[in-house]
Amino acid sequence: MRFSRVFPSLIVASTLAFLCACAGTMHGVVRGEGTPVTFQYQQGLDRDFYEAVVYGEYFKGQAVHADARTGVAVADGTFVRTSSTSGNFVAVMFGNQGSTMRCHMNYADSSGFTTAGGVGMCQHSAGPVIDIMW
Repeated sequence: MRFSRVFPSLIVASTLAFLCACAGTMHGVVRGEGTPVTFQYQQGLDRDFYEAVVYGEYFKGQAVHADARTGVAVADGTFVRTSSTSGNFVAVMFGNQGSTMRCHMNYADSSGFTTAGGVGMCQHSAGPVIDIMW
């Protein structure tokens, strides 16, 4: 194989690996109580993965774009795939003791680059709301 064919593939593969390796922490507070909650995130290519412990229960789930749009346009007689996103994400998290959390996140970066920061909130199935910032 020629170097000119392999090198671009290596760049794409290493870039994708770098993007998939982004992880960090989101800081939350239970509204009205002040109890701190720490969320861990792992950025994926098409979704993020969240983990947290709330009231001693371990939660795990994923976040996806809330309003991603995909379409097809015609440019110069050629079909072109189009897509658009905002920084709005929704997440569902399942607890290991039967509780759930539903989250609405607003990422600072409209493409969903998690490490750029953002704000959000999660509602626990028992009622409490957790305000989040990262």
